[in-house]
Amino acid sequence: IDIILDEQSTHKVAETDKAIMVSPFNAYKPVGEHRTCKKTVVVRKKSGRKMKWVDQPFKEHEVDDIGSIAPVPNDDMLCLQVGPTVGAVVTSRRTSEPNGGEVTLISSAMAETFVQQLEKRMVEESNDIEFEIINRKIIGMHGRYLPSTPEAKVTRTRDGNIGNFIWAFGATRMMNPYTTEIKEYNSNSISALIIASANILNLAPETAPADYEIMMKNLNPITNAVRNINKPTIVLGIGIQAEFANIEEIKRIKLYDHQVTFMNQIAERSTGKSVSVRGEFTETACINAGVENCISLGCPSLSISRSPNLGQVLETKWNNVEANLKSGQSMRLGITLPAITPVDDPKYQKIVGMLFSLCEAHDCYFIMQARYDRPQLLKYAGDRINKEKILYFNEEVDGWFEFIRTLDFVVSTRIHGGMAGISNEVPTVIIPTDLRILELINAMVLPHISFEDAIGKDFTSLDEIMEAAGRDFTAFETNRRNRLKEYKRMLESIGVEMDPALIDIILDEEGSVEEESING
Repeated sequence: IDIILDEQSTHKVAETDKAIMVSPFNAYKPVGEHRTCKKTVVVRKKSGRKMKWVDQPFKEHEVDDIGSIAPVPNDDMLCLQVGPTVGAVVTSRRTSEPNGGEVTLISSAMAETFVQQLEKRMVEESNDIEFEIINRKIIGMHGRYLPSTPEAKVTRTRDGNIGNFIWAFGATRMMNPYTTEIKEYNSNSISALIIASANILNLAPETAPADYEIMMKNLNPITNAVRNINKPTIVLGIGIQAEFANIEEIKRIKLYDHQVTFMNQIAERSTGKSVSVRGEFTETACINAGVENCISLGCPSLSISRSPNLGQVLETKWNNVEANLKSGQSMRLGITLPAITPVDDPKYQKIVGMLFSLCEAHDCYFIMQARYDRPQLLKYAGDRINKEKILYFNEEVDGWFEFIRTLDFVVSTRIHGGMAGISNEVPTVIIPTDLRILELINAMVLPHISFEDAIGKDFTSLDEIMEAAGRDFTAFETNRRNRLKEYKRMLESIGVEMDPALIDIILDEEGSVEEESING
């Protein structure tokens, strides 16, 4: 090129003086920080076909830590996004020194001029290229997963169910981390609001006054916050909490009036289906109450994996485990325990007994999700269990995910224990112990065995479990992509970009994003 940018002004300087480069970086590294770009130049193909980072014309400047260039998080940084990759736009004085000259950020004020440079280099090669400048969006989020600072870890240790980390992580990392700055939901500077809360639709009966009062106290402050903040708002991953005797009883349920008020407050500040619910049972409760802005999408944790074809990966690994079992190999199993108390409940005894039988031939690790899991397990198992194989990741998902990836297979009686495996490409079967888990399994098309079969068919081997499991990995992957499309639509309805790595997944083979609704 004939000219390049001077990051200090709108002047142009000779190419012999400076060079433009790009430095790809992870927005969530170093650990404990979240770095965003003030402006991001997004390069796309008009046809919708996929783009790769190698399509951009500038030389890479590799850095281990973007903080070495941008020491202040969320400073005035201009970024380039091509396909799933994002890099800071930097400049360096040309020099004969082996390591080059000092590298500095280019100001976001130079975004338009930078686009002109891209046009010169890229449009000449293809008329299929288009550019968009995305300004940083500051949003408020209730229920976000905080970066892993020491303070955040302490906060998470107070949570009685570490499964909450999984859905919060999925909901938070669904957004484009480079174009979206996340603050507390009651901050004054936000332009949109996202509520990620799994259990705010508790259907405690009015005949149980104490529970009913707690239920209202939990939801009413959020309703008031939505009303007072008065910004475009969506909700991710909520579901009903209730005890039901059977499916027929569920068909008659509906939300309480104060829950309908909450839903209506969301509807007034959004367009289309703006509340993603866990599954068909929660969606039924909305419909029966006259609420029309709910859509069944399962758990936001379905968006954690960035695998281009997670269903295919899981199917391949599932088949590999089956082959290894036939040759007599021992597997490393991850097991999560049921949310059933007390330990002498016959259902607990049955299901945990079945899980223990799997460990006679395999190396088992028991992953705790609730504080009562460990004492119940020890009371049940006594000296039959190695305490070093009882694990509790109560500070962050990173250690949990890292360990999960060392396993061959996961058998989970809890939804988020199962999603920890699935999200990390570990074949998993889930055994639903209640209808809440069942609606999530159905919504996400997950491999599973009914609780009745698990305790009634006397399974004693992993082979039997795998053979009996209902599974369709092709349907799982199709469903996954359709869910991601709906999440993308919801985010864009409040002006928020989806993570580019997720957008890359939902591009079809020809490159265009399919427009078909998941509801037909």
